Amino acid sequence: MFKNYLLIILSPLPKRPSTFCLSSYLFLILKISTRDILREQILRAPQEVVVSSNLTGYTKKTKTRNSNYVFRGRMWCMKELLSDPIFSETKRKLDELGIEAVLFDLDDTLIYTSEIFIHYMEVYSALVAERIDVKPEEIMKALQGINDEEYKKMGVNPKRWEAVVEKLALQFGHGEKEILGNLDVLMKIYTMGPRLRKGVRGMLDVFRQSGVKMVLVTHANVQWTEFKLDFLSLWDDFDAVIIVDENGHKKSIDWKKGMDAVETEPKNCLVVGDSLGGDIRPGAELGARTIYLPSPWSVYREGDVPEGTEIIDEIFETLAALSRLR
Repeated sequence: MFKNYLLIILSPLPKRPSTFCLSSYLFLILKISTRDILREQILRAPQEVVVSSNLTGYTKKTKTRNSNYVFRGRMWCMKELLSDPIFSETKRKLDELGIEAVLFDLDDTLIYTSEIFIHYMEVYSALVAERIDVKPEEIMKALQGINDEEYKKMGVNPKRWEAVVEKLALQFGHGEKEILGNLDVLMKIYTMGPRLRKGVRGMLDVFRQSGVKMVLVTHANVQWTEFKLDFLSLWDDFDAVIIVDENGHKKSIDWKKGMDAVETEPKNCLVVGDSLGGDIRPGAELGARTIYLPSPWSVYREGDVPEGTEIIDEIFETLAALSRLR
């Protein structure tokens, strides 16, 4: 329990943090630490609550443990927390900005995806390097460069790895059997469950309780997206999920689909993502407000940051960044 909120405490605050920023940090610390305490207390005294799905409209009464608690997705919250000042302050700021919907990217915005790619790319590089007598660093550097090139041509389709290893074999000129034969190592990327970024659960809950609609706009293979959302039980956190064609690139039309899905005009939307070309510039072009969490991948950091975009270092800083939006 303690390590969860110590991570929040140890994370650096922005320079000259506002009162709202500080209260956001303190609330998230309280939220994360309280959650584990509540789970233990809920193991007593069954009562009825309503469990519902935002996507399907499914609603039913079920036996739980204590009428002082309400179930929202996977998060147990005290009714008292629902009236915490952070909710009213967040709602006040959202109302002031006219924000009625928040649209999120998924990979490396709400979840850690790049670490899975890097892990299996390093495993592949070490394995192949040993068998063809080159340094792992050489394989890794070439692999990253070719992957960036193929991404621009083939999008995020997992099949691009076939083209990547074929070009890798041509580049090295030897060891074709080992380079092509270990493709299965790279394909394991799509079988490993991702981690949520720190503070995501608390942040999503605050937005939900503040009354805004929430949309996920993700650019990935459909089956892989379903796997990730199932693995992390994220479906019920969103009013709509838009999966962009894996063979292309995320554009403003895709973000507009998300806005249309919740019947909200772009000027009344907030877009949060890690890609300048796929998230932030398309959102800004539509007239939405934007919050940018720079991607670990250089290809997603190419180009200019639109004027008025707030830049954050961690996703849980999104709530504090609201106070800086105009």
